[in-house]
Amino acid sequence: MERLSAQNKTRTDSSSWRHARSRFYSKNNRGYAKKLKVTVSPDWLEHHRSSKNLSILDARSRGAYRRSHISGAIHADLFHYFVPGTDRKGLQKFQNDLARKLGNMGLTGKETMVVYESGFGMRAARVGWMLEYAGAGNVLLLEGGFKAWRESHYPIQNRIVEPELKIFQVKPASRLLATADEVRSPRSALVLDVRSEGEFTGKEGRDCDERRGRIPRARWFEWTNFLYDGERFKTRSEIADALREKGLSRDKVVVTYCHRGARAAAAFYALRSLGYRNVKNYIGSWHEWSALKNLPVER
Repeated sequence: MERLSAQNKTRTDSSSWRHARSRFYSKNNRGYAKKLKVTVSPDWLEHHRSSKNLSILDARSRGAYRRSHISGAIHADLFHYFVPGTDRKGLQKFQNDLARKLGNMGLTGKETMVVYESGFGMRAARVGWMLEYAGAGNVLLLEGGFKAWRESHYPIQNRIVEPELKIFQVKPASRLLATADEVRSPRSALVLDVRSEGEFTGKEGRDCDERRGRIPRARWFEWTNFLYDGERFKTRSEIADALREKGLSRDKVVVTYCHRGARAAAAFYALRSLGYRNVKNYIGSWHEWSALKNLPVER
């Protein structure tokens, strides 16, 4: 077992780290910082891996993490966590669970966090989105994931990192989350269903789904269309025409959903990387919607 503490982490000069972070921010015409990128490369992570206040989070399964992981990475698998619901009671429990789970990971929310999975897809995105919803200010995803890291011959280890327990004070970023009531409203944003075509049409579904089909008015755009060779998000030039056909524009609020918010989180980050500032994840997604009998279903 390896215990990670402030004393045994190698630190670089703080001015160097501030310079590194500046790559991801610029100023708009009012002087406010805005995030330009949602991902980092393995080269970037290796260069800054020992920087002060940087946490590396492994979103893979416990077994994969035990076999080997990026040196210093903390296990952070929240993939199988089901959000209790998007009503007041459900969100309160979600926030309480996040405070406990993230504190157990040794996080406070003030760190710069880089999240990775085996490749590049929904697992890291789901963890990243939960961190941001909880109030973490700087969350980034690793392009290519652990596969790209290993192919770059960067340091790995199989010792389990046991972080010191911290207090993570959740400050919910409600602007990132859509509730069932919001999605149901006729004044709601453009709703983007990022599941498979079979799920969208109601021909396929999960065993836990109470009903099959889709949310009325939803437009279909499968989440894998946002990815380039499973290594990164597509650029605007690579995907602009397809998004335009779906009626998406950067001045509209877009709500993404899938089965339980993982694929929707990947789409959330993909859209953000393309400059969509007003994106929300309906984290309850179809698992919640299909179970609420008072909500309409379209097939």
